Amino acid sequence: MISSKQVLVTGGQFIQQHYHGPVSVGNQAPIDILAEAVAANALHNSGTSFDKPKCHPRTRVKIREIIMRWISGEDKNSRAGKQFMWLSGAAGCGKSAIAQSTVESCIERGMPLASFFFNRSDSTRNHAGSLVATLTYQLYCAFRGTDVQKDILSAIQDDPLIFKKTIQHQFTSLIIRPLMNHFSKDQSTQLHQAPFLIVTDGLDECIDRNAQKAILTGLAESVCNSNIRIPIFIASRPEHEIKFSFGSTYLKDMHTNLSLDLEDEDDADSDIKLYLFDRFAVIKDDFDNRTTGRKLSQDWPGDWVINELVSKSSRQFIYAATIVRYVESTRHRPDHRLDVVLNLRPDNGDHPFTELDALYSMILESASDIERILHVLSLLLIGVPRICCLAIEKLLSHDEGEVERLFSDLNALVQVHKDGDQLYLRVFHASFREYLVDAARSKQFYIDTDYEIIRHVTNVLRYLATWCCSSSFDPRLFSIAATAMHILRDILYWMNLRIKQITISIELQQAVLFFPLAEFLEPHTSTHTYPQLLEHFVDVYLELLETIVLTDPTLSYVKDHQLEIFRSILVQQIKKYFNDDRLAAAILVLLYHQGSHPFISILHSSSPNHSHSSHSHPLYMAPNFNDVLSLSRICAGYDHGTIEDPSGFLFGNIHHRIVRQLLHGSDRISEYDRGPSTHEGAPWACFKELEDVRTIPLLLSPFENIVFDTVDPMTTILPNPSPVIDIDDVQLLLLGYVILLLPLCGRSDALITACEEYGTRIECVSDRFPIRRRLLHKEIDQYLARVSPTR
Repeated sequence: MISSKQVLVTGGQFIQQHYHGPVSVGNQAPIDILAEAVAANALHNSGTSFDKPKCHPRTRVKIREIIMRWISGEDKNSRAGKQFMWLSGAAGCGKSAIAQSTVESCIERGMPLASFFFNRSDSTRNHAGSLVATLTYQLYCAFRGTDVQKDILSAIQDDPLIFKKTIQHQFTSLIIRPLMNHFSKDQSTQLHQAPFLIVTDGLDECIDRNAQKAILTGLAESVCNSNIRIPIFIASRPEHEIKFSFGSTYLKDMHTNLSLDLEDEDDADSDIKLYLFDRFAVIKDDFDNRTTGRKLSQDWPGDWVINELVSKSSRQFIYAATIVRYVESTRHRPDHRLDVVLNLRPDNGDHPFTELDALYSMILESASDIERILHVLSLLLIGVPRICCLAIEKLLSHDEGEVERLFSDLNALVQVHKDGDQLYLRVFHASFREYLVDAARSKQFYIDTDYEIIRHVTNVLRYLATWCCSSSFDPRLFSIAATAMHILRDILYWMNLRIKQITISIELQQAVLFFPLAEFLEPHTSTHTYPQLLEHFVDVYLELLETIVLTDPTLSYVKDHQLEIFRSILVQQIKKYFNDDRLAAAILVLLYHQGSHPFISILHSSSPNHSHSSHSHPLYMAPNFNDVLSLSRICAGYDHGTIEDPSGFLFGNIHHRIVRQLLHGSDRISEYDRGPSTHEGAPWACFKELEDVRTIPLLLSPFENIVFDTVDPMTTILPNPSPVIDIDDVQLLLLGYVILLLPLCGRSDALITACEEYGTRIECVSDRFPIRRRLLHKEIDQYLARVSPTR
């Protein structure tokens, strides 16, 4: 205990400290000036906290070993002169626990140290004013009876206002110089370890952000001019000012960064699982020992519960620690409290995540422009896959670099990280997502996903409309347009789930009604990118029209308007199909098949060799790059989409069904038919396919898989991972085509020759289809008898 009479009282002994100079400065001794400047609550062993966070035994072992090796000077970073170690990580990942455990480990080893634990909510330790005084006090206590104490008191005596000076001046005068003087007199006392360790935790909780930078810069300038190694351990969230400071001239080459955000996922999950197992075991034993009622089951809480909690923790220890503190309440049954955590029973006003919610709210309150931040976050909450910051900025009409600026104060929860040449947002906490969509928990930070869904659909359509009409070429925009299409698909899924809750805004109505569908599609109608646009945008867009009408039937005129535009585009494309025999075959099969024709099978994977057991086969024709409507790969089923075929049979994608509707319109086929040769050429093409199928490998359509994260996603094609189609199944389909089409055909010398040649080789057809072979033989004979009576 420090007195005002130059007397230190320890264990009943009185030790008088002598120093040169006056006994006091004014009415205060230097030791009193020091004592009054100290923030006692910031000490690692402060009596104000009864539950200091520290690492659970056998957890964070690898991280703690790295830190201790750096402190002791055993690793390459310490030998390279890196006197700072920055332990960074998201909110709740366990930085304070690691810092506390590090301090305690060093104390056990007899290492002199000083620590300062910042706390935003404690006015005595949420600023830089008491930092150096608190560190100096601990240095004073660590070197009892030495010149270090004399030098400290002399510096205060010479400058009573020293604690009003810059941090660099304070640190140099009160810590660096006393230590340098001490060890310069006797080098042997320094041994091989650091003479003094400084630990600072929660620097991000210093509420003055300029002071955060001043602390780091001041400490760096002080130690770089000393000739002794004083390791300085800093634990904090990766906030903007702190990251900037560690990248500055003074600190760039003086520090090593240890990021908990990059910690091995398996290691973090294993540590959290170990922590939960051990703590729940203690809770169970304590409860069973004190209860006079029903005890907990032997295997409580069960492996599946532990695994669920580990998954929800997102590698953040604060989530697990919050659960444990809630469940271990002695006023409640632990199993009932855990049920509340798992949403298996109501919380009755005692919410398990109150502490966690307060942390999230506190961090969000520190951010500027919170409305725009929440709008960006809502895009990540509705199931959208990983999306780069540039795409977010384009879709939301932000300036480039705006997303990084918006989230510069939220690195504790959402981090902007670089992958390749793009920046991405990463939300650390799964529980943070739950917080944002729960109005009772997040309050003013609540994200109304129903409202945001409509806004994002509007933004996507507006961007795509601008993109397709732009005369400038930017390769990056191809990728962003493809991303926008993916987003539209994912949002549509949410809209269909929430169809009774959402309201179609005026802005969305206008965006859909005036979307330039013709301008969007027509530049691509003669390219192999067109099928991709049909599948990944048009089908989604048409389904969006259906969803809008289901939500608000008065908007049916919007759907009708855009469908008419799309039909006019299709009419021009269908005409081209009759100039290609193979494509004409696909058209004719699509035209005449009513969903019940006995010879046009919609095959599901009955073949043991077929790898796509969950999908229907396409109406097979060999890949043809002129097949811009993908009619040769139509799949059929009984529960797909919302636009029905006139026969009541659901046919392929939505645009496939609209093609079928067009073909079944009044005399539509006559508009495209090139004459009698149309029907005759189609079965001839099928015969040719049947010949080829025996000698060449059969591939799925080349548009089966598409990648959208390249410079030009519209031209990027990947082979299907299982490209080979079962030959027997293809034969079955093609035989059905011929059986269907031959009765419709007139005389054709080429078709007569094909029938005659194939009729003699009909045994090449698989033995799996004896009935179909017999029917084909019958149709060939009937056709030849009809068109060539003299045969």
